[in-house]
Amino acid sequence: MPTSMPCPSMRIPIELLTQASFFQFGTVIENPAHSQAPPSLQSPRPEAVSANQGTALKFLDVTHMTNLYGLAPSKKPARAVMNMFVCAPRDLRPHEPSESMPSSWGDIDFDEDDDGDGDRQLFDVKILERHPFTSQTFIPMGLSQTDRHTQYLVIVAPTLPASASQRRTGRAPPYPTPGVKKQKSIKDIFARARPSPFTNEATPPPSIFTKLHPSQRPKGPGLPDLKNLRAFVATGNQAVTYGAGTWHAPMAVIGDRPIDFVVVQFANDVRIEDCQEIEIIPDKNADEGMVVSVDTYPSGRVLVKAGSDPLKSKL
Repeated sequence: MPTSMPCPSMRIPIELLTQASFFQFGTVIENPAHSQAPPSLQSPRPEAVSANQGTALKFLDVTHMTNLYGLAPSKKPARAVMNMFVCAPRDLRPHEPSESMPSSWGDIDFDEDDDGDGDRQLFDVKILERHPFTSQTFIPMGLSQTDRHTQYLVIVAPTLPASASQRRTGRAPPYPTPGVKKQKSIKDIFARARPSPFTNEATPPPSIFTKLHPSQRPKGPGLPDLKNLRAFVATGNQAVTYGAGTWHAPMAVIGDRPIDFVVVQFANDVRIEDCQEIEIIPDKNADEGMVVSVDTYPSGRVLVKAGSDPLKSKL
């Protein structure tokens, strides 16, 4: 049974999935030529080289695969694994007016009807999970970029500081217990002095994690920051990598049919180190909890209601 966390009533608008908007959470993998983002918001193209006797263009390092299992308490080595998830469309409930508090997009009017002929539905976020020591890449199969009747949502949240997490639940965050620290030797103690007696450096060397992409760095033991929950809609030509430790909802398919995802990650088969879950439960004063507002046009296109002005458009 996962740890639970109380939450207020809050409705989250949908954003277009771009590398610029998803930067802190991970990587969006797509052919730059097919990007839906306007040129001003597109990230620099990855390095490309000619391949296959000149018949292909090879983009290099399109995502960040991270293995942080060396930090795990068990110290059990991890291996690269590739699984397949066949994800059925989620049940959505009809739109109804709500007294939800504003999300980080406080200027969105969720009760304003953008198109009377479209569908206005709601997706309840009931659980979030994270993989603290590995990235996780979801690659959709058989979903066309032009398919407007089946898409998937990418729902993520930043990580709270550990101290704030404990105050919000009255118990320690759901994270592996750190190992007992060894008593430091005299040499270790003196090595922290500045300047160091063992080197000519006046400051300690930078952490190896500072060289990593922000989404690759360890997130710490904190709970999800629900007030800054974000929801994105992806097209069929986009794959997504969640950075190690990124809180996210299980994959949410919306539309007419299932989507097959190939999922690439590392794992060491220690359950709490491979995956941690937290149940999102409305608090006693909340009527519905965390909800993503899913508005679509008759064609099935999802209405993007949040983001920079150029992105407030239909897919």
